[in-house]
Amino acid sequence: MRNVMSGQSSNDDIYIFIMRHGEAESPRLDDKSRQLTEVGQQQSKSAALWLAQHYCIDGTVDLALVSPYRRTRQTYEKVSSTISSDKLEINEDITPEGSPKLVSDYISARIHASVNAKRPIKKLLIVSHMPLVSYLVDEVCSSYTTSLFATASIAVVKYSLSSMKGILVTHYQGF
Repeated sequence: MRNVMSGQSSNDDIYIFIMRHGEAESPRLDDKSRQLTEVGQQQSKSAALWLAQHYCIDGTVDLALVSPYRRTRQTYEKVSSTISSDKLEINEDITPEGSPKLVSDYISARIHASVNAKRPIKKLLIVSHMPLVSYLVDEVCSSYTTSLFATASIAVVKYSLSSMKGILVTHYQGF
């Protein structure tokens, strides 16, 4: 599914960017400390450039939720060299075994709580892991297609405040 529009949005549009971390080292005993490979670093930079060109033309997101695992924090660091976030939250719930329902409810609550704020959340970046990213897209969109995510890929979800659901707009799968 490819987006043919430029990513320009109306004032009511909220975009959730659900991103898997870049390629990481081989599995080891301590999964939390795995680092990005050189390829993973380049993938993350390329994904950030794509996101900036299509959806974050101003070079910002309002909120970034990042898993505490090293590879996701490194992915976010690479992305943030192109796209900054007004707020960064390291979130213990968005790990590989996290609950997509819990995370979806949290995202919805954060977005709804910000509606009357000076700067409501219009663009939200999540950097996490498989299988959570796949299940999270299903949960937010009520679609249950269980999309596979390549490393450093990004699902772009257009979220509706009124229905509290999203629509998958496109899924960048990287290079």
